Amino acid sequence: MTQEEPVTVKQLNKERIRSYMDKHESASKSQLARELGLSFPTVGRLIDELCASGELSQQGAGSSTGGRCACLYELNPLFSLYLLVQIESDRVCWNLKDLREHTVEQGSMPFEDLSLEQLDGLILDIHHRFPRLKAAAAGIAALVNHGVVEETGQYQGLKGMNLEEHFRSLAPIPITVGNDMNYLTMGCWRRKHPDSGSLVTLFMGGNGIGGGMVIDGRLWTGASGYCSEVSFLPIYEQLNGGSQGLPPAGNISQLYARLIQIYAVTVNPHMVVLYRHPLLEGKIDEIRRLCVSYLPSKAIPSIELSYDYQKDYEKGLFAVAKSLEQAVSEGGS
Repeated sequence: MTQEEPVTVKQLNKERIRSYMDKHESASKSQLARELGLSFPTVGRLIDELCASGELSQQGAGSSTGGRCACLYELNPLFSLYLLVQIESDRVCWNLKDLREHTVEQGSMPFEDLSLEQLDGLILDIHHRFPRLKAAAAGIAALVNHGVVEETGQYQGLKGMNLEEHFRSLAPIPITVGNDMNYLTMGCWRRKHPDSGSLVTLFMGGNGIGGGMVIDGRLWTGASGYCSEVSFLPIYEQLNGGSQGLPPAGNISQLYARLIQIYAVTVNPHMVVLYRHPLLEGKIDEIRRLCVSYLPSKAIPSIELSYDYQKDYEKGLFAVAKSLEQAVSEGGS
């Protein structure tokens, strides 16, 4: 046995305890030992360490079956905080969440022309005021490849910039920046359809329609982040008069049905989730009927209309920020 192995096993067991506590309100040492298949002394030592660091706290005593009541432990939700940033068309919205995904603080910052200094100020302010900030994730309506803003119709001042590299030099926490639709898609899959092997989302915003994909439980963005940029498809320009903005109301059903057809013959998803938009009202049945005329029945995915844009977006940002913190922690252990 090498010298590093006990540390690795210890870290793995801590992660198992964290994962269990994340899914349960509270647990005793004996319950954790039983559920995780670990010895009671091992669990006891790890629980004591997690309590000493502030990650867990003692809640009280559980019910007794005749002997001494066992102490219960719970996750300290404020031990780790995550900053979720949404860069919208005219404002930056942000939400600081704890380990239980409860909002600690939130706000918005309007702008006429987005400047990097505004984003820097927000991140530095949160980082200085909340020492428990562990990671951040920012979504933007732009083509982003490994943190670099490559294509954007609105934030020209950010084009060509590696925002991830810039923000990480600003604050010593892991920060990721990506396309807003990718975070939305990941959140949709995690919140409602984790059993679906493949999922496609389509959202119509102020700049047109964007998309995202989860394939085999993994967010798929392609080799350069270009995947699901549906506004570059010939059918989009054809039905939209050559524009990449909002399509004419009369072409909405046909456009969505054709986009679903393209996804069906390329990735054949189990489900397509369309997010609510005034132009989509009363059009879902028509879209389904058109899909029947465009595709064989076995290729038609389930088509759902969702009203949970904000919940899914925040869920995706939170999931990515938390996994980023875990990856950095494991890499440093």
